[in-house]
Amino acid sequence: MKKLLLLLLLPLYLFAQPKEEVRAVWLTTVYNLDWPKTSGATNQMNELKGVLDKFKAANINTVMFQVRARGDLMYPSAIEPWSKVLTGNLGQNPGYDPLQFIIDEAHARGIEVHAWWNVYKVYGTGTPPGSNPQHIVLAHPELVKLYANEWWLDPGKPETKTYLLNLAMEMVRKYNVDGIHFDFIRYPNPDFNDDATYAQYGNGVNKADWRRNNITQFVYALYDSVTNLKPMFKVGSAPIGIYKKLSNCLTGFLGYEQVYQDSRRWILAKKHDYLSPQIYWDINSCPRYDSLAIDWINNRFGRHIYAANAIYRLAPNDGNWSVSEIMAQIDSARGYGGQGQTFYRAQYLLENYKSLTTTLQAGRYKYPANIPSMSWKDGIKPLAPENISLTTGDSLTWVLSWSKPAPASDGDTAVYYNVYLDTVSPVDISDVTKMIKFRVVNDTSITIALATIPTANTFFAVTAYDKGYNESLQAETGIVFTSVKEPALPADYSLEQNYPNPFNPATIIKYNLGKGGFTTLKVYDMLGNLMGRIVETYQAAGTYSVRFDASELASGTYFYTIKSGEFRETKKMVLIR
Repeated sequence: MKKLLLLLLLPLYLFAQPKEEVRAVWLTTVYNLDWPKTSGATNQMNELKGVLDKFKAANINTVMFQVRARGDLMYPSAIEPWSKVLTGNLGQNPGYDPLQFIIDEAHARGIEVHAWWNVYKVYGTGTPPGSNPQHIVLAHPELVKLYANEWWLDPGKPETKTYLLNLAMEMVRKYNVDGIHFDFIRYPNPDFNDDATYAQYGNGVNKADWRRNNITQFVYALYDSVTNLKPMFKVGSAPIGIYKKLSNCLTGFLGYEQVYQDSRRWILAKKHDYLSPQIYWDINSCPRYDSLAIDWINNRFGRHIYAANAIYRLAPNDGNWSVSEIMAQIDSARGYGGQGQTFYRAQYLLENYKSLTTTLQAGRYKYPANIPSMSWKDGIKPLAPENISLTTGDSLTWVLSWSKPAPASDGDTAVYYNVYLDTVSPVDISDVTKMIKFRVVNDTSITIALATIPTANTFFAVTAYDKGYNESLQAETGIVFTSVKEPALPADYSLEQNYPNPFNPATIIKYNLGKGGFTTLKVYDMLGNLMGRIVETYQAAGTYSVRFDASELASGTYFYTIKSGEFRETKKMVLIR
């Protein structure tokens, strides 16, 4: 029934983009797959800026930056050596700090950075060369084992957990990274040779359960250590795409049974903030992407699921998928209630492979998305912006201003603002298509250029977002017109445009009365508030010229309205100080 319902609703989801979702990309550094493709500090920094610019243009809001690929690092450490991919030599200083650089550049673009770690898989074939500090295969041979010509840490050794905790906390203390993202947080296969370790530390526990618990103990210790130091820090993993066998179709390489990865226990115990399960299959074959996505999303236990999409399978030698398959997967995960997507890997977005990137920009990612909040970290909304106002320099250019809100009950105030426009009040801030300005940072005003002079009510709303991506209530202002049905009038009634217009501080208003009668000429602001009484008396038929002095008024747009008998007319004027 769920599948049938999704098929019925899919057209509604097709272009109904959520206002909040994670849109993440794995930026792979191992073997220089995605970055760096150049050599030298300046070239690599410029290359990375270009990568982030393309992510920003595609409305990507999160990058999983591979900082630990094979027991080497993208930042200076007292524990592990510099990554080989930066200079061609393991342990060689590249002359800059790539992790700090991407944090600074990504944050300037409104993109989160999660430090992507390959946890237990630490080296490929052979033995690493000497370096300072030494690679873990050389520094701690007692903690590693060779499996299928690759070096893996032995999760069953208590010293392994201590080593990884010390390494992770070194990074967390030093860098303002948004989260840590674990990959290869598992055993390689059931035939991993850890019999001696099990004999020493198993304590009679079933071996499969013991293996799962070895990894889980690390996860628990890491989460507690990190969040005690930085409560807003995010912890996530990319588990195998099938947790347990669901049917003869929904089976394959199994996380729980074959590699001892009890990832659902981690989120059930609230020791992870999100999972990005590697659902690297299509929708129409076994195992099915959509069925697996349902399984993960239905078992998220209040945490987030960012379903992974195998965009590398667009390549002819990896499946030759069409771009429509990726779009269908996005629609599917959105429809079932996922909180985002993660793409493996960046090259296919950066190269616009099969027009993937432009297709996203024109459709599913046409509008930017806010990163969803995590209520268990911060569930208190900031207060709304204050003192919102609208002024104009001419009839097409408007300046929307506001003040930063006072701190909320948790001490948080605005980190950035979103601005919306609508023809009704209150503005529907749930509709992403109403957003006209995204992530206004370090400013409390914007200039709005309109294509035509407003002739109907136009309302603007501003909301504040705090550091936990909680959105405030809106503050509103607008251009309001009063609709009055005008009766047929003698040709000799008229109200002229004030002159000069714009003006400062005074202007002349002329009008003609076809008959005598009680006449009023009043000035209103855009919200309909009375700002001045120019005429309020009986006047005989004739032509009149009056002077309006606006010395006490602020810059902005005002309306003057004349009433005399059945004659009603309103015109707009602009005061510029």
